[in-house]
Amino acid sequence: MEVILDTNFIVSCIKKKIDFLTELESMGFKVLLPKEIVEEVKDLRLNSDRNTKVAVEVALDLFRKRKIKGMTLGNKPVDEGLIEFGKKGAYIATLDTAIKRIIPNKIVISDAGNKLEAERS
Repeated sequence: MEVILDTNFIVSCIKKKIDFLTELESMGFKVLLPKEIVEEVKDLRLNSDRNTKVAVEVALDLFRKRKIKGMTLGNKPVDEGLIEFGKKGAYIATLDTAIKRIIPNKIVISDAGNKLEAERS
């Protein structure tokens, strides 16, 4: 099973100190990181609060160290690309309510706030 990471998921996990890569891998997922998401994460360095900027730096460092498999969403807006892959069966790790409503397979942060959950609809 593959899971594609979204920007808001990455930043939120880091802020909550969730080791999302290890958790996802232990759940049996192959983690994929779109180059468009990496660019969105980098862009957060420009106009974000201090906590978000720190989370972004941690994320970028983590991506370099863990060498996560890259991919591309194609020539479309990020959300559309995530939805397209989600409709094809990939799990999408996102906090975006609009995306979560459309795709059947998603990874979310539990209500307890410190664990990941896979959801199928």
